[in-house]
Amino acid sequence: MMFFKAAVVSTLAILATANPTTTVTATAPGPTVTTVSQCNTGGAQCCSAVGAANSLPGVSLLLGLLGIVLQDVSVVVGVSCANIVGNTCTEQPVCCTDNDFNGLINIGCSPITL
Repeated sequence: MMFFKAAVVSTLAILATANPTTTVTATAPGPTVTTVSQCNTGGAQCCSAVGAANSLPGVSLLLGLLGIVLQDVSVVVGVSCANIVGNTCTEQPVCCTDNDFNGLINIGCSPITL
């Protein structure tokens, strides 16, 4: 049992040092972004969940694991996102300002219509 505890502590220490912290300042693209054609901050995304970072379950853990610190914890984020192809999204279409995390989490999102 003591070996297990030591292994867990060692693994967490390695993860903490391997993941540098990134502070992200994000704002939504703006209240006028309502369609795909108006999304000029990057490609429109289709996300499985969209909401304030401080209200979506699991988002704070995900941000911590990625080493991301949000300056505004109420900023709208999208989780499990992919590029919209052919104007089809069966979940929640959004336009986001920070899509640098391979769709795992997108930051600074505004809902859009297709």
